[in-house]
Amino acid sequence: MKTVSALVIFFITTSFLFVGRTYAQSSQQGINSFMILPKVFTLGDHSSKYEELMPGYQSLLEACEGDMQVAHKKLYSMMKEMEAFAKVVDFDLDGVKAWMHFFFKSDGSIQHIGFHLKPNSRNVDTQKVNTFLKNFSKQYTFPINTDLPFSHYSTFSFPVF
Repeated sequence: MKTVSALVIFFITTSFLFVGRTYAQSSQQGINSFMILPKVFTLGDHSSKYEELMPGYQSLLEACEGDMQVAHKKLYSMMKEMEAFAKVVDFDLDGVKAWMHFFFKSDGSIQHIGFHLKPNSRNVDTQKVNTFLKNFSKQYTFPINTDLPFSHYSTFSFPVF
């Protein structure tokens, strides 16, 4: 009888340990899934991680204290910087049209870029666009400091007029 009781207690304890460890691992995977969104990704890929990311960011307009002219000026400046960087690294941006979602840290550094080429874009290898954006994000800082991270989703067309 004591042996049966000891086995039952052992089985129950082991089951709780296994379930607890599985829950802890799945919870950690949930946290990690948020953290493993690539620096640059195609919009439509990683949908659940992308959706988890968005609520943590204020808009660019909010980061510019509601001043649309300031926000537009800074965004235009970023697009011109992208063109200049493309020339430096010999990447032809002319004719590229894309939807892009930039996620910035509060210091203006780029945390993530989601993009999707528009149907009327010049035919360009998306992997090359990905590499270009990754390299651009390493060297560019949006000229603003805020208390909160911010993001901007828009259509981008090159050349910039």
